[in-house]
Amino acid sequence: MADLEIRRAGSEAFEEVHALIREAAQWLIDRGEPLWGEEETSGEELASVAQANELVIARTGGELCACMYLHDKDVVFWPEACDGEALYIHRLAVARRFAGRGLARTMLDWAAREARRTGRDYLRLDCEPRPKLLALYRDAGFVQVDPAPVRVGVHFVLRHQKTL
Repeated sequence: MADLEIRRAGSEAFEEVHALIREAAQWLIDRGEPLWGEEETSGEELASVAQANELVIARTGGELCACMYLHDKDVVFWPEACDGEALYIHRLAVARRFAGRGLARTMLDWAAREARRTGRDYLRLDCEPRPKLLALYRDAGFVQVDPAPVRVGVHFVLRHQKTL
């Protein structure tokens, strides 16, 4: 996608991003692979992320094609982390009509450059142990931190980090 633009966004992107995240969540539910519940797809969470300048969007031809949250801290999934050592990815989602074009990997690569640019040593994320997700993160240079899934709230996740 030659005209792909990835950037941080604010509340001006709220409606489009909220629709994209809900679309991705529903698609997973329809496949029998639910991932994000009501709390994780709430407008309240997204509004907070946008206000904190932690929302990243990708557009092609002016159309929203992917998004992610890029947090400065993640005290829920990484409580032992030191401030300023990493950026944390959540809610990475690609619009279904743009699936299969490598956008998830492109977003991960952008996040790694952003983490480097801001002086971080790591880019971190967590995911449920799903083979496709694990392969995506491994291929993008992430290393699994936990030997087995850890329980965080209602989720069992594997945490991953990429050294920058």
